[in-house]
Parts: sequence; C-alpha cells; structure tokens
Amino acid sequence: MQYNYSFEAASLLFMLLIFVHFMVVWQFPTEKTRVFRALLIVCIGESAFNILSSIGLANAGVVPQIVNEILAFVFFSFEGLSSLMIYKYMVVISELDQRQKKWAVSAAMIPAAFFFIFLLLTPFIGFYYYFQDGVYHQGRGANFGYFYIMLFFALNLVMSIARRKIINVREKYIIYLYTAAALISVWVQYYHREILLTSLGNSVIVIMIYLSMQNPNDYLDTVTGIGNEAALELQLKDELMRDQEGTVIIIRIRQYQQMGMLFGAENCNMLMAELGQYFFHLGGKFHVFRSDADTFVVMTDKDRYQEMVKSVEGRFSEEWKIEENHILLDHTVMIMHYPKDFTTIPEFFGIRSYLSSVASGNAGKEPVIETDAQMIEGYYRQNQIEMILERALRERSIQVYYQPIYSLKEKRIVSLEALARLFDGELGYIPPAEFIPIAEKNGDIIRIGEIVLEECCKFLSKHVLSNMSLGIRSIQINISVAQCMQQNLKEAILPILQKYHIPTSMIVLELTESTAINAPALMEHHMKELGDAGISFAMDDYGTGNANCSYLMRFPFQEVKMDRDMTLAYFNNETARIVIENEIRTMQKLGIPMVVEGVEKLEQSEEMERLGVEYIQGYYYGKPLPEMECLRYIRNFNSAPEDYGR
Repeated sequence: MQYNYSFEAASLLFMLLIFVHFMVVWQFPTEKTRVFRALLIVCIGESAFNILSSIGLANAGVVPQIVNEILAFVFFSFEGLSSLMIYKYMVVISELDQRQKKWAVSAAMIPAAFFFIFLLLTPFIGFYYYFQDGVYHQGRGANFGYFYIMLFFALNLVMSIARRKIINVREKYIIYLYTAAALISVWVQYYHREILLTSLGNSVIVIMIYLSMQNPNDYLDTVTGIGNEAALELQLKDELMRDQEGTVIIIRIRQYQQMGMLFGAENCNMLMAELGQYFFHLGGKFHVFRSDADTFVVMTDKDRYQEMVKSVEGRFSEEWKIEENHILLDHTVMIMHYPKDFTTIPEFFGIRSYLSSVASGNAGKEPVIETDAQMIEGYYRQNQIEMILERALRERSIQVYYQPIYSLKEKRIVSLEALARLFDGELGYIPPAEFIPIAEKNGDIIRIGEIVLEECCKFLSKHVLSNMSLGIRSIQINISVAQCMQQNLKEAILPILQKYHIPTSMIVLELTESTAINAPALMEHHMKELGDAGISFAMDDYGTGNANCSYLMRFPFQEVKMDRDMTLAYFNNETARIVIENEIRTMQKLGIPMVVEGVEKLEQSEEMERLGVEYIQGYYYGKPLPEMECLRYIRNFNSAPEDYGR
C-alpha cells in the first residue's frame, strides 16, 4: 500500500514549532504545564514514528523487516499514549480533588492496560498487525485501536459534562472542537487507510490548547514582566494540589494611586517595573507576581520568608527614584502560610482581603502583618457573619433599635435615631461595627437600609401617629453610600412612606462625609428631590474625617450631628475644646441645629447646655432600645399617656 503522509508531516511541523516556542518562553511549572509538555512530546513521537514507519514500509525491499517491526511497535505505543495523555490533561483542567482524580485516572487505565497488553502480544499473535514476507498487514484486532481512541473521546466528553461548572466556556469549546476534528480524522482514516491522519486531531488540540489554555502571555504582567494574578492562582493551586508547604509574602504599595496622580501613569509604571525586577531577583523565576496594580506577591519556602521580609524592609527603608524625585514608599507586608492558613484559592483571596482590612486599620503602625490563630479566627468569624447576615435579610430578621434624642430647651425626648441590630443564636449580639462594613462591602447595605426604613415607618404608623402626645416628631435614619449611588433613591424611599401614611417631615436622613464625597453631584440631586418632598438631612459624624463646614456650604443640611469622639475630646483636650466651641458658635450663626452624640454624664449635658447646644444623644438620656422598651422609656421620661398603639 502506498501511504499519503502529507497531513501527518504538516501536523508534525506544527507541533515541532509549538514545542520550540514552548521550551523558549516562560512556562509556569504547574501540573497542567507538565502534563501538556508530556502530551506534546507523545504527539510529536506518534506523528514522527507514523511517518518513519510509512517510509519504511514503502521501502520494504531495502529496510530490514525487524526495523519496520520496531517502527510499527513504537508508533502504536505513542498512539496509545496520546489518547491517554489528552484525557490526563482533561483531568487536570477539571480540578478534581485527589480522591476524584485517583478514580478518574484508574478508570482510564483499564482500557489503556488492555491496549498495551494486546500491543505486547502483537509480535507473537499479530493482534494489531503482522508481517508476512516483509509485507505489513493489519491484524484481526486492528479495529480495537479505533475503538480505543473513540472510548477516550467519550471519556473526555463525559468529564467535560460532569465538570461543566468548573471548566470554563472557552475550554469546553476547545474540547468539542477537538472531538469533532478527531472524529472526522478517525472516520476518514478508517475508510481510507492509505491516508495518514492519525496526528491531525492531535495537532488540532495541541494548537488550540497552546493558544488558549497554555498561552504564556496570559500569565505575564505587561508592565513588570513578572507573573500576573492568573499566574499566581495557577501556581498556588498547583502547590496546594501537591500538598506542598510554603509562605506567601504580599507587599502592597499604599500610595500607588497618589503616585499616579502626581507623577503620571508612565512614570508610575516605570517604578512598578523597577519594583517587579527587585522582587524577581529576590524571589526568583516563577515565584514573583503582580497581583493587583499596587500589590506584589512572593512565594517562598517557609524557612526563607523571614530573611526575605527583612530584605524587603531594608530596601523599602531606602528611597526609590521616580522621574527626578526620590521617595520613600509607604507599604504593608502581609505574610500567609500554606497549608496552615489556607488550603484553597478562595480561602487565600478571602484571608488576603481580611488582612488588607486589618492593615488599613493598622496604618502608620507596624508595617508587617503575619497571620496568627486570632486573625484566622477573625476571618472565619467574618465569613460566618456574612452567612448570618444573608439569612437575616432573607428572613427579614434584622432588628431596629431606637436611641432617644433629648431637647435641652424642651427638656424632653423629641426624636429617635434608628439603628440596625443583628442577633444570632450561636454568636449572640453582633455589633454594627462588624456587620455594617461587611454589608457595605458585599452590597447588602441597600437591603438593610430598605428594611430599617420600612420598620421605622411601621413604628411611626402604629405607635407615634396614633399618639402624638408621646412627643416624638421625627426619626433619624442612616443612609449609606451604596443607597445614595442609586439613581432612583426618591422612588426607593417615598413609596414606603406613602404605604404607611408617614408625613415626610418625620423622616431625617443621616449622611456621612464619605457618602457626600463619593458622588457629590448625584447627592445634590437626591437632596433637592427629597428635600422638595419634605425630607430633611443631617450631617452625621461632624468633625471627623473631612466632615466640616465646606460640606455645609455645598449641601443643604438642616441638622449637624457632632461625633462622639469629638465630644470626648472636648472634655479631655484644651485645643479640642476651643475648636469645638467655635464650631458650635458657627452652627448657631448659620441657624443649623446641632445634636451632640456621646453624652454620658450630667456634667457633660450641663456643659453642652451652657454652650447653647440644642439636642443631646447619648447613654445619659437613653441607650438604643427595641421598639416596645423604647416606647415605655419615652412614656416614662416624657410622662406621656399610655393610649398609644391601641
């Protein structure tokens, strides 16, 4: 038979070019890379020996039979291995756990064992092929080879379906395209055995895998030339799957955004490239990554990390050059150990995020933060609170407590602040300082705001509007940044008030400076729309952060609330006393009432009264209470009749 091996030669050429490129450029040494390298070598071997065997058979008069027998045996060996290696690559990208992987590989080894047993017996029984008078003939079991290849196609498809939630869309398309190409080549090969197409399907999948799943450019940061976050995830995943131990050092540049604004993006990128090279020489190839724009990650052995951290701290104590400027880089170093601290990629990113929040609260203090049992416990508590919060929102079990606001002029409680409270059967009371930041981060704060507003309207409708002698004129409700970023804030608030027939004048929305500063134009729009409808606004936490008179000049606040820390400072610091007295006089001249928070003693209240403050909020005049307790407290305090709520 005269063989046509043109397709086989073209496939071999393509795979050789890919192999050369694969060996020259960076390839992160993961299990996926190792399996792909083995697959590539096997496919090249299969194609090369198929061509050599065909040439030998075409020249049987010259080539000794023993040589042709060896060439045929080696070709069939590579053919059996290629299907197995493609399946092994499928197992790797499916991200099975160790037990699942063991079963998946074991299942594939059964047909592979039969294939190679028959191959070993072929020289004696002529199962796949035999030679007679130097001429090659197909054996009675030749079709088993086609069945073997088809079986692995089926296994690949089953795996892609079983792991469809893990395998991404691009990878699934590659599997389907490869299967289609391979089936066509096998079908043509079966009916036209003189045309060699065995490696055509292999070359198709090798090219598609290399251009998509193994493309090294997908794992490089273009600015620094080191690994990117995808490479970090790939490398960490490989380490965890192989049960390796190690340490991850995370270095975050605090003033990255400011540098971009001061020196320009190009100069900032040049500095990042310099930092990348420094970390590259520190950690070595395949162990250094730029995870976020302002964050570098170094993976190292657990025995070397302290030495590396010391080196980083030494270098960062010196100046870095950016353009003609020499600057010290404000930074945070976070240290995590695996598998002690984390065993999965989601855990790694979750703990890293938690450490970043700890580091933000630790600004200006110790720049190196290393995980310990308390931090890991804090991370898992945060996760637990997230689940508790999600359940509470689903079941609408968020509770609303009310704290009295006392009028120094009228000598009675005239208003309330609504405060969200979260309780759990296991954790008990969860402070707002814990669950509110979590809600702000994941977007649940909008739903909390909706629940609090509706509960306040129910409270007013049931207990206040029917008993105006109680003396409560308004309820103050905190509104978050996320709520204010909604274009339809008016439509989210007014229908709830209308549902419970609540006068808009009874609602005061409290805003912090961070709320106003995030979207000032949108905030002005909201304040005008809701203000025209009769809703008032109070500036909360006045005196902290950037909350000052500049916001009063821009935004139409009808009330100002002085933060508890400012109140404490007034009684403990002479400078703060002078500043706060001036602020109070300024509010009086502007005609803006002030609520002073954090008043806990009689002498503090008397001092605020001497200064002309209108309203007091603090434990001296009442703690936050659930609605029925709050009503009893107000009734007793204000001597109101008991006919409310009937």
